[in-house]
Amino acid sequence: MKPIIILVETQLPENLGSVARVMANFGLSKLRLVKPQAQPLDPKAIALSVGAFDILDDVIITENFEEAVADLNYVFATTAYQRDMIKAYETPKTFVDLIKKPEFQEERFGIVFGPERTGLTNDYMARCHKAITIPVNPDFSSLNLAQAVSVIAYEWFQSQSSQALKACIQLGKTTLATQGQMNGFLNLLEKNLDQTNFWRVSTKKPIMWRNLQNLFTRLDLTQQDLKTLCGVVDALSKSLDKKPD
Repeated sequence: MKPIIILVETQLPENLGSVARVMANFGLSKLRLVKPQAQPLDPKAIALSVGAFDILDDVIITENFEEAVADLNYVFATTAYQRDMIKAYETPKTFVDLIKKPEFQEERFGIVFGPERTGLTNDYMARCHKAITIPVNPDFSSLNLAQAVSVIAYEWFQSQSSQALKACIQLGKTTLATQGQMNGFLNLLEKNLDQTNFWRVSTKKPIMWRNLQNLFTRLDLTQQDLKTLCGVVDALSKSLDKKPD
C-alpha cells in the first residue's frame, strides 16, 4: 500500500504546492489536509506544484484529525525531536524496513506532518502509533515541510523499486484496527472513566487522557483486540451499575 500524506494546519499555499510536487516525484498521490490555513487550489500552491495539479485537485480536507485517519490501520507522526512520552521512533530508513514486513502489505497507513512553525503537538502525537524523525545536523535541524515529505517519500519509493514489487502471500495475518475503530473504543473508555470519577482532579484529565490514548495507539491493536477491550469496558460498566449504593 502507498502511504497517505496528512498535513495538519498547513499555513502556506506554497508548501501545499511543493508537497504535491515531491509526492508526484516519488509516486504518491493521496493527500489529506486537517484544518488547513491555506487552500490547495490557491494560485501559489498550483504554481509551486509544477504540474502536480491532480494531487491538489483531489485533496481530502477535514476539520478534525480523527476523521482524517479513521479509515487507516496505522499512523506515523513526524517530529524533529523526541518528545516527553513513551513512543517508538523510526528514521525514514527503519520506517521503510518496518512497512516492508508482511503484516503491513495490505494495511492502509498515513504519515502525519505538523504546521510549519510548531510541528505536531503532543496531542496529535498521542494519536499516532509511531514517530519518524529525520537525522540531520543538530546545529541546524530545521527542515522545510516539503523537504521533510521528500526525504521520507524518497526512502519509500526506493524501497519499492529495489523490491521489484514482489507478491507476498500472507498466512494467518491479523488485521490491524482502523483509527475509526480505535476512536470508538477511546470514546467508550473516556465516557466510562468520566462516569467513575477516574480523573479525581479535573485539571489533571487532559494530560492523563493523552497518556492513556498514547498507551493504546502504540500497542498495534488488531480489530479483535478492540472488540475484546470494548467488551471488557462494557462488562465492568454493567458490573458497577449493579452494585448497591
